[in-house]
Amino acid sequence: MRYTCSTTAPPSAEELHGLFLQADWARERTPGEIATLIANTRVFAVVRLDGALIGYGRALSDGVSRALLDDIIVDQDHRGKGAGKLIMTALMDQLAGIEEIFLNTGSHLEAFYCNYGFRKFPGLTMVSKRAERVQPPREHDPATGR
Repeated sequence: MRYTCSTTAPPSAEELHGLFLQADWARERTPGEIATLIANTRVFAVVRLDGALIGYGRALSDGVSRALLDDIIVDQDHRGKGAGKLIMTALMDQLAGIEEIFLNTGSHLEAFYCNYGFRKFPGLTMVSKRAERVQPPREHDPATGR
């Protein structure tokens, strides 16, 4: 098996949707949402085998101080065979000058990411999910009386 990795040719939304269906955290994304995700992503890595998409990862970054690795996924039939290493190497190469790089992952992948210099980060990680989001109470505005 010989994988190829690209950082210049993004996958189609349909291809990535097929891969995302394998992950609980991405299964609900629509092809339209994925198309927007792809269009707004500058740092990514795509791994293919004989032209078929088998791995993907991306980063969100300000280009200087912070980056967040996100949506890193390898097709379930290709896990443990080097595709994840290609994705991580390509992403880390693109982010070489960034001060801090963050990621969220399951504990079963901790050792894998430690190979790239990641360590547990002290503090509290919080998330606001769209389906659970609420508006905070607003302050009374004396100018409008509301």
